[in-house]
Amino acid sequence: MNRIGIAQVLRNAFLVLFRNLGIVLVIAVIYGGLGWAIAEVIGSMALDYWRPTTGQQAMVVSQVAQTIWLTIWGCIVGSWAAPATLYLWVQHEKKRPTTLYEAVNFGLNRFPRVIKAHARALFIVQLGIIVIVPGILFGLQYAFVDAIATLDTQERDPLARSRKLTAGRRGTLFRTFAVFLVWWAPTQLGGFFWLQGIGPWALALGGVVDALVLIAIDLCMVQYYLDLFRKPAAAPAAMPQSS
Repeated sequence: MNRIGIAQVLRNAFLVLFRNLGIVLVIAVIYGGLGWAIAEVIGSMALDYWRPTTGQQAMVVSQVAQTIWLTIWGCIVGSWAAPATLYLWVQHEKKRPTTLYEAVNFGLNRFPRVIKAHARALFIVQLGIIVIVPGILFGLQYAFVDAIATLDTQERDPLARSRKLTAGRRGTLFRTFAVFLVWWAPTQLGGFFWLQGIGPWALALGGVVDALVLIAIDLCMVQYYLDLFRKPAAAPAAMPQSS
C-alpha cells in the first residue's frame, strides 16, 4: 500500500504546479488550448464536407471528428507534455530550479520512448470511454504509464508494468481522480458543447483548463509511482535498559 496520503499528494501536486505556473501554462496552452482550437476548425470542416440535415446529425458529425482529432493530438503532443510535466517533479525532488527551456527539451528528449506507451494507453482508454465503466478501469490500470515511460528507461512494457503496480492501489487512485470530477463531470455532460456555442476562444480556454487538470493528475500519479520504491525509515535503535 502507498505510504503517502491523498491529501499530501494533492497538496504537493498543486504546490509544484503553482510554483511553476509560467511553464505549466505554456504546456497547457500548447497541449490543451491549441489542440481544442484546431478541433473546432476540424469540426466545422467536417460539417461542411458531410452537410448533415438535422441538428442532431450535425452534433454527432462534429463530435466524432473532434474526438478523432483530439485522440491523435493527445497521442502525439501528449507524449511531449507528459514528460515535460514530470520534469517539474524531478526538479522538485532534487531541489533544483526549473526553466521552460529545460522542460521543453526534457519532453522532446523522452518523446520517442514515451509516445509508444502513452499513445497505446490513451487509445485504449478512449475506446473504453465509449462504455463508461471500462474507460474508468483502463484509466486506473494505466495511471502510471507516463511516469514509467518517462523515468524508467529499462522497462520494455510500461503498460504491463502499470497494470501490475496499480493492482491493489486502484481505490486510492480512483479517490484521487474523483477530486478532479469537479471539472470533468460538467465538461463531459455537455460543458464543451456549451463552450463551443460561445466561440472558439471559449473552447480554447476550456482546453487550457482541461490540460491543467491533466497536468495536476500527472503530478499526483508520479508521486504514487515513486513512493512505491522509497524505503521506509529505519526503526530507531532500542534504548539500552538499565540493570
